[in-house]
Amino acid sequence: MYNFLQKMNRETVSAIFVIVAVSLFIFSNFAFGFSLPLYLVLMLTSFAIVVAHPRSGLYAIVFLTFIFERFFTLAPIVLSRSELKLYPVDVLFLAVIVGIVVNLMFVHLDGSRIVLKKIFSFKSERLLLLFIALVSIYFLSSFFDPNSDKDLAFSAWKNYGFYALLYFAVIILLNKKEHLVRFLKFALAGAIGIIFFIIYGIISGQGLWSEFTPLSTEGVRLLAFPHAFYLTMSVLTLGVFLVFSPVKKYRKYFWLLPIWIFGIIGSMMRHLWIGLILSAFVAIVFLPKEKGLFLKSYVGKIIFGAATVIVFVFYLSAVIPHSKIEQGIDYSVEVLGERTASFSSFSEDESFFWRGMLWLEAGEKIKENPLVGIGLGKRLSLELGDYQDLVEVRNVHNSLLAILLQGGLLLLLPLAGFVFLILRDLFGRKEKDWIVIALIALAVNYLIVFLFQPYLETNLLGIFFWIIFGLARVSKDIFSEN
Repeated sequence: MYNFLQKMNRETVSAIFVIVAVSLFIFSNFAFGFSLPLYLVLMLTSFAIVVAHPRSGLYAIVFLTFIFERFFTLAPIVLSRSELKLYPVDVLFLAVIVGIVVNLMFVHLDGSRIVLKKIFSFKSERLLLLFIALVSIYFLSSFFDPNSDKDLAFSAWKNYGFYALLYFAVIILLNKKEHLVRFLKFALAGAIGIIFFIIYGIISGQGLWSEFTPLSTEGVRLLAFPHAFYLTMSVLTLGVFLVFSPVKKYRKYFWLLPIWIFGIIGSMMRHLWIGLILSAFVAIVFLPKEKGLFLKSYVGKIIFGAATVIVFVFYLSAVIPHSKIEQGIDYSVEVLGERTASFSSFSEDESFFWRGMLWLEAGEKIKENPLVGIGLGKRLSLELGDYQDLVEVRNVHNSLLAILLQGGLLLLLPLAGFVFLILRDLFGRKEKDWIVIALIALAVNYLIVFLFQPYLETNLLGIFFWIIFGLARVSKDIFSEN
């Protein structure tokens, strides 16, 4: 084992140690509950390692989020009867920031000082800094607003402002091809680990941690929503890479795609189905002709294999009538059919109806002050007959609407300008390598799905927005060197 670690990159080894330490803390939480002494030992050790090797922090963050989702990103420090909402992901990211500052001051982090000077000359970076500054001003102003919930306001600031710094961390730290490749390998390892959760869901009949997002229709989720979202990103990235890769040894990873797609379907998250289909279509449009022909050949094989499996399953159901296998198959087909059919009957679906009413209420609030919004830390009053509720703005299930509602055009326009400039650069590149097309698909996918759930308002989903756009920005410099 020691010889194996010696052969690995130092930052990779550091990331593995951090992953092991944080995983021990999470497993201890599952088994025995929160332990402050254990937390301090493991998290302070991880903090020190990441400060010394900040890239290892990014590698560990993506892997741990893929595997543990909310139990890594939303696990507070428990102090007696109170909770301090400093999550493990916050500790590691703070260590990344401290590590960047320390290394830039004393070490010259692989030329990152030059990168740091360059990034502030671009309009996209200036717009993002303006967005972060405005969010911070809104947060500070919430202290003078008696109608603002300070905890909610702080949460909004963290998700919109603090985690937005991930964009800068990515373009500073992943500034060489080998750094990007290593980052993607950790993401791939995490996505492969999610297969365990798919298997668990099949065996138990319900996905692990899927109870946090209950269905509005009949049925169960075989995979939790966050895991399914991570797999959509994985399918798009690996799919584009494999289509471009001329190396046969990578073709063995093709088997991951149908398994991941099965998990996404089993999550019963309809907006993920829509996002994946549309973003995959966008990726296909940008593929060179010869790559498109290869993709058609592979898709044909997948369809043939899937058809064979389906025929076998239904044959098995027919030859063993009234068995648990037949009942399970019939139930799965019925539930999947109902979930799919709900697209044509929005008004009859409880989830769609609730969202629609909430969006209408949000729209009315926006009309009152479209320029500056209602501020952070607010709730919406929702009345549906006898049903009355105060809904946190972050739970309007539409990130675009949530930002516009809280900060008005003043907050939305800088962010929209930032996104527009990054996408314009991506779409306008003459040489579209696999990473460019994959990033286009990932960005399009995110901009679709964040219209249906609180993505930017939840750190386990929102951090990938800033990572994707950071990779989009830095990929131009990385591949222009080769």
